[in-house]
Amino acid sequence: MPNLPYDIIMATRNRPEAVALSLPLILAQTRLPQEVVIVDSSDDPAPIRALAEAAAAKGIVPVRYTHSGPGLTHQRNVGLGMTGSPIVIFPDDDSLMYLDCAAHMLAAYEADTKGTIAGVCARPVDHAPPETEGDLGAYQAEATSSVKTALTAARQAAKDALGFTNPFVATGRKLNAQYRLPGWAARQQVVRVPYMTGFRMSYRRDAIQEPGFDETLQRYGWYEDIDASCTALRHGQTVGALQARIYHHRVAAARANGYTMGLWAVLNRTYVVTKHIHANPGVFRSPGLHLARLKAYCRARALVYRLTARDDFARDRARGAADGLARMDQLTRAAPDELAAAYTRLTAEAA
Repeated sequence: MPNLPYDIIMATRNRPEAVALSLPLILAQTRLPQEVVIVDSSDDPAPIRALAEAAAAKGIVPVRYTHSGPGLTHQRNVGLGMTGSPIVIFPDDDSLMYLDCAAHMLAAYEADTKGTIAGVCARPVDHAPPETEGDLGAYQAEATSSVKTALTAARQAAKDALGFTNPFVATGRKLNAQYRLPGWAARQQVVRVPYMTGFRMSYRRDAIQEPGFDETLQRYGWYEDIDASCTALRHGQTVGALQARIYHHRVAAARANGYTMGLWAVLNRTYVVTKHIHANPGVFRSPGLHLARLKAYCRARALVYRLTARDDFARDRARGAADGLARMDQLTRAAPDELAAAYTRLTAEAA
């Protein structure tokens, strides 16, 4: 397959210092995008607009800036409406791409001559690219040791064995199981992933353009990336390109208050999983079992929040999760065409 053109869409809000770090790396990719679109919802648009205009003036690739209303899902949809390449990469404003990151992601799409891949994500690493300009400051990630990585894998294996798999992992695995990983994948170090986290994801346009990112999930839109992955899985599988490296700040500031984060941990998770069970009846032939596991997982998560609450934020988060559990059944029982309205109503009632 010939080289596929791609676009980069970056949503940002009130973080010019992050854009100042990430944008130069985008413009230095060994495979340059057709264009870069920055969709900014900052209270003061001047700083990020200035960065975009300075980048555009270099003439490397077209860099377009637009100001929009806030909301990650909304901003990404605005960017989709402004671009046209068949592949779209959606880095966060603090995603620092290694210079060959895009090239390795595009290589997976180009090897996929049968069109079975809907999305490709990069591999997170613990060190910023050496070409990063300036001090990382607040965007310095915590190091992850090999021991910590092994313990994380062991915990996931234990959860799987005990039936407490994260419902997002279980949902993504089930949807991905419809497809066969191509024979070339091992040679190119491409692996199957149940979903793609937002700071490192890309999609074929025809897998994400319609219906786009779900604007039912507003503001920070927690789990909007997993929802988008599940939507794309109706069109093909999601994979990770292990040679495509990206560095991301791991300890982001709280996106909302403790109560809202606890509420979202239950209701956003329930909304996304229930939505995709409804959308894929041929895959989820025992939806009641999948929903029962979802509820058990949310109960366990809420219990952990309560047992580990040591400060005001954590106590508020535990209270939000408890209120989410109290409303959870109303969401899972909503008809498919009423699910979004039910989610909006329940989150508004709890606010």
